[in-house]
Amino acid sequence: MNQAQKEAYFERMKLAVFDTTGEEELSTLIRAHLEHIPFENLTVFDFHQVPDLTEEALFEKIILQKRGGYCFELNSLLLALLRELGYDAYPIAVRIIRNRSFLPPVAHMGVIVRERGERYYCDVGYGGPGPKGLVCLREGVQEIYGDSFRVTTADGDYRIERLHQGEWEGILQFEDHLFRQVDFTPLNFTSANNPDGLFTQKRVLYIYTPDGSKSLLDMEFTLRKNGEIRKTTCQNKEQLESCLLEEFGIPITLPAFC
Repeated sequence: MNQAQKEAYFERMKLAVFDTTGEEELSTLIRAHLEHIPFENLTVFDFHQVPDLTEEALFEKIILQKRGGYCFELNSLLLALLRELGYDAYPIAVRIIRNRSFLPPVAHMGVIVRERGERYYCDVGYGGPGPKGLVCLREGVQEIYGDSFRVTTADGDYRIERLHQGEWEGILQFEDHLFRQVDFTPLNFTSANNPDGLFTQKRVLYIYTPDGSKSLLDMEFTLRKNGEIRKTTCQNKEQLESCLLEEFGIPITLPAFC
C-alpha cells in the first residue's frame, strides 16, 4: 500500500491521516472503519462471484468503488493498512460461536495487533453485534463503546463474550497464532459457494452509526438508533438500490431479480 492509497483509505473512513502508532490511534481507526465501510455480501449473493482477496482488487472495490465486503475482504485490507502504518499485525483464523451449541469450524478472519506490550483483537468484518472497537486480550471484563465484553481463555483458545440482556453470550473463539493469508483462500471459496451457508442464502449488510446501527437482511432494512428500532421493507430492485446508496453509501446497479 503506497502513500496515495493510504490517504484514500483514510478519506474513505473520514479520518485525518496519521502516521504514529498507539492504542488511541488504533481504537479511533477501527471505530471509524466500522462506521464508514459496511459489511456486505453483494458480490457473493447478488453477483454469484468469489471475492478477489488480492490487495489491488480489495482497494479498488472497497476504497475506489465505495463498496464493503465480508471478513476476508475487510480484514485483509485493514491488515495491509495497519502494516503500512507500522503496526505489528498479523491475521488469525476465528470460530464464530454466537448462537452455536457446538464448536464450529474456523470460518472467519480477525487481526491481532501487538502494541507496547499488549495484544489487541481487531475486527472490522464481523457483520453483527460484535465489539465496536479494540479488544485487549487480557482475561476479564472491558467496556467497549458502551457495551460489556469478557475475555476468557481455555485449552489455548481465547473466547470473547458479550453481555446481552444480563447474560454472557459467546461471540468469537480463536487461537493466537499466525494464520497465513494464503490459507484464507479455501475458506473464502467455501464461504462464497456453500449452498447451506448464510452468505449464499441471504443478502446481509451491516454498519455501525454513532448512536446505533443499520442492517439489511434480504429486502428488510433495520435502523437501530438510541435503543429504538425501525424496520422498512424494500419492495423492488430500485428501492433496494436506493437503500444501499442512501443508508450504506454503496453506489451499485444490481443484476435483475424476481
